[in-house]
Amino acid sequence: MTNAAASIDAQAERLTLINVYEVEPARQAELARALSELTEAGIRQQPGFVSVCVHSSVDGKRVINYAQWASQADFEAFMRRPETRAQLETFAAIASSVTPSIYRVDAVHLR
Repeated sequence: MTNAAASIDAQAERLTLINVYEVEPARQAELARALSELTEAGIRQQPGFVSVCVHSSVDGKRVINYAQWASQADFEAFMRRPETRAQLETFAAIASSVTPSIYRVDAVHLR
């Protein structure tokens, strides 16, 4: 298994999933912790998993889950797992809404 670091690279053949969770400020830390714990406990061992980065907004109203998968096929296989549905329901129960979208990286600008 390759130990790939989280990186954003326009040349990489990766699928990027960005979930935007709207959350009550009092539950933001709970959601960020749940995303991290469930990723560590099992998601990261799934075939094609590359990385997950969890971001909390400074205003307390959002949590962003930035996930990278080796391919769309790997991501789709992960989504078909019954365990995945249960995990997504756990996250949705904490948040007031979630907006998932799949992206490609078009450009990266560094200093």
